[in-house]
Amino acid sequence: MKTLSKVFFTFLALSIIFTAGLKAYGEQNVQEVDYKKWSRIAISSVKEKYPDAEFVDYKYDGREAVNEEESKDVFHVKGKQNNKPFIVKVDVVFNPKTGQLITVNVSEMREGNL
Repeated sequence: MKTLSKVFFTFLALSIIFTAGLKAYGEQNVQEVDYKKWSRIAISSVKEKYPDAEFVDYKYDGREAVNEEESKDVFHVKGKQNNKPFIVKVDVVFNPKTGQLITVNVSEMREGNL
């Protein structure tokens, strides 16, 4: 009887560990897919605002929770237009539960702020 209960608890513990590992791995993949989705939206928003610009680089500054219904991914995009360099900050605000885009804010910054 003791052997059967040891086997049962061992099986239960391994199941919990395995399930927790899969959940963590799945959440990481979801965030990675979100990051790619929001970065594409950020870049396309900058291209829309600066259609004649050449884009040199972009940087992902991370994600922050605004509230329970909104999260924000922040990007900095470096470009050149008419041989003048510029940097824009892009805030992509979205609902983290539904994955729905809420707003995109593009604002120009000074060269030294990237």
